[in-house]
Amino acid sequence: MAEPLTGLTIGVTAERRADEQAALLTARGAVVMHGPSLRISSVLDDPVLRSVTEAIIAHPPDYLLASTGFGMRTWLAAADGWGWREGLVGALGRARIANRGAKAASATKALGLTEWFRAPSERFSELVDRLLDESLEDRRVVFQLHSAAETAAREEVTGAGAEVVEVDAYRTGLPADPAPALALIDAVCQRRLAAVTFTTAPAVHNLFALADGARRSDELRQAFNDAVLAVCVGPVCAEGAHEEGVEEPLVPPRPRLVPMIQALTARLGTR
Repeated sequence: MAEPLTGLTIGVTAERRADEQAALLTARGAVVMHGPSLRISSVLDDPVLRSVTEAIIAHPPDYLLASTGFGMRTWLAAADGWGWREGLVGALGRARIANRGAKAASATKALGLTEWFRAPSERFSELVDRLLDESLEDRRVVFQLHSAAETAAREEVTGAGAEVVEVDAYRTGLPADPAPALALIDAVCQRRLAAVTFTTAPAVHNLFALADGARRSDELRQAFNDAVLAVCVGPVCAEGAHEEGVEEPLVPPRPRLVPMIQALTARLGTR
């Protein structure tokens, strides 16, 4: 009996864990086309991150809003390299910890930090809404960012009287070599792919930015809306797809890699 995705080609835009995705897809019979649309750069040697970390150790926060597990681990790795791991964990241990999702919760738990709140739908805005229920006058709040500034959230929290300290331990940008992503865009526009997977909202935005540079963003959008399935790992990623005009991205019931591949298989395996 043929595997459920036999004869289908699936595009993968991720940089991290792309091999794991490819293995899951090929095990189901698919051919994988890898066109990473973003590059994740750690900022371990960033003097801004070092200075912010030093300030947090000197003046511990009252709240930590942890956005990603990868970002938390990268930040602690940087602190460890500076000989500040113990000091940073001690400072964060005095804060109420709000996690955006399970990965952030896993990272903070590994540090021995006790979770105070977790966002039900893994949205940063839910952390902010819960925080705003607190008395924030003269409180110190750390935002561990997910590669993008939370300008509106920062303004809301500072407007409530708190000081916000932003920590960005990694950033996403366009790939150093855009050729694979441009080839993937061409394949989507020609309807040669059955689906494309996205694991972050920046991956969606970057793919459309590259398409726009090639004057093909309208073609790309139309292809996703009439023939090629856009598969997003979770609701935040799907928001990015909606912002780019992708009308009905597939979103798994749980925002994780394996459920995403399972949802894709369930959808396309019936064709």
